[in-house]
Amino acid sequence: MSMKKDFRLPQIDKILREPALTKFDRLKRELVTRKVRMHVDKLRASSNSVGDTTEAPCTASSIAEAVAQELEQLLGGGVKKVLNGTGVILSTNLGRAPLPVSAVDQLREALCGYSNLEFSLTEGTRGERTEEVSQLLSTLIGSESAIVVNNCASAVMLAVKALSDQKETIVSRGELIEIGGSFRLPDVITSSGGLLKEVGTTNRTRAADYEKAISPQSGMLLKCHRSNYQVLGFTEEAEIKQLGDIGRQHGIPVVYDLGGGCLIDLSKYDLTPEPTVQNTLANGADLVLFSGDKLLGGPQAGIIAGKKEIVARLRKCPIYRALRADKLVIALLESVLKQYLYVDGHQNLPVFQFAALSQSSIMDRALEMTRLLEPSLTHIKMVVVETESTMGGGSLPGELLPSAGLALSVVTTDVSTAALARQLRCGDPPLIGKIEADRLIIDLRTIAVEEQSTLAAAIQLADANLAGR
Repeated sequence: MSMKKDFRLPQIDKILREPALTKFDRLKRELVTRKVRMHVDKLRASSNSVGDTTEAPCTASSIAEAVAQELEQLLGGGVKKVLNGTGVILSTNLGRAPLPVSAVDQLREALCGYSNLEFSLTEGTRGERTEEVSQLLSTLIGSESAIVVNNCASAVMLAVKALSDQKETIVSRGELIEIGGSFRLPDVITSSGGLLKEVGTTNRTRAADYEKAISPQSGMLLKCHRSNYQVLGFTEEAEIKQLGDIGRQHGIPVVYDLGGGCLIDLSKYDLTPEPTVQNTLANGADLVLFSGDKLLGGPQAGIIAGKKEIVARLRKCPIYRALRADKLVIALLESVLKQYLYVDGHQNLPVFQFAALSQSSIMDRALEMTRLLEPSLTHIKMVVVETESTMGGGSLPGELLPSAGLALSVVTTDVSTAALARQLRCGDPPLIGKIEADRLIIDLRTIAVEEQSTLAAAIQLADANLAGR
């Protein structure tokens, strides 16, 4: 019925006695009551604002059903496992790098009780939480010391605050990047107290541009790897070795925001090689800043590695305590870094397992799934397609990996592909794909083999729901 400005809503107690809400007897009653009041207030406000034209449920039963759905979503919502059919290996929206089982096992063992997070077992005294990470990185990349913060933007913020507060941070105009969520490097620098000093041009910056810009007010030289975009054509940039020489001559720290944090040669995956962390340090950077959840294949983290005396300055900076990583991240990062100690140990990380898959092997999986599944479907049409995957996560811009997957479309004309995508997206677990040419594409590169049965069940359930819609 139409809601009018003088309509009467049911009493709160009456709504609470409806069967749809009495099943939530294990929840605190005052919280359920609050949800009901909030819903009723929204109905009242909607009626007052739109007058007589809005259709909305206002019986005790309909309100109770709506609140029950909100409670179910509240209880079952939050961070959960999804099936990633997008083909984006490091999907920022889907949590970037999936972690190996070994990391999860170590996390469970370390965190179900107390841990030695800041306690030295050998000395019996207070310890440094990143001591193990620092030792691992010393072995892997040759750094003297390391600390860990929330993400790479935090790493830049801490470096600027500790080394260049109210001083000049010298950076190339061609490297003033914008990262996800519209966060811009110049804003991060100035918000951290640094005085941004741009050198060179958008497409060409030479080592001499940095040297000419140095003054008594200079705090640090900052180089940023363009990990999420490309500049092609008439270009030039200063090498980190050149900047290292300039920094040492003038006693100014040289910091390289490397972003992706690659430790291996990517050419073995038919990908364009990225500058590795170890080579960047060896070539003259005093500090290297990189992410844990990109090409390293670990949890979200900003890793700061380099010379001991400079890392110490960052550790003593007051904002380090606000930015440092917690015990969950530390434990996960330790586990992932240990994989790199073994010969080809990085191949145990899902990021590189997905990247290594050949198109032919993925195509075989898609054909087998179609052969087994397609005959049981009545409302969903399934065909095998070639597609292209990407690394994602602001890494390797323009790089494509030939892949294969399933193209799903609805046989009946009264259900859209978008509706099918939403139904699968709201399943348990949710299945996320991409719509192309009015078909829902499920790229199997980012669906693990052990997830295929779950994927098949999700598609079959969607087909059954369409049959009974």
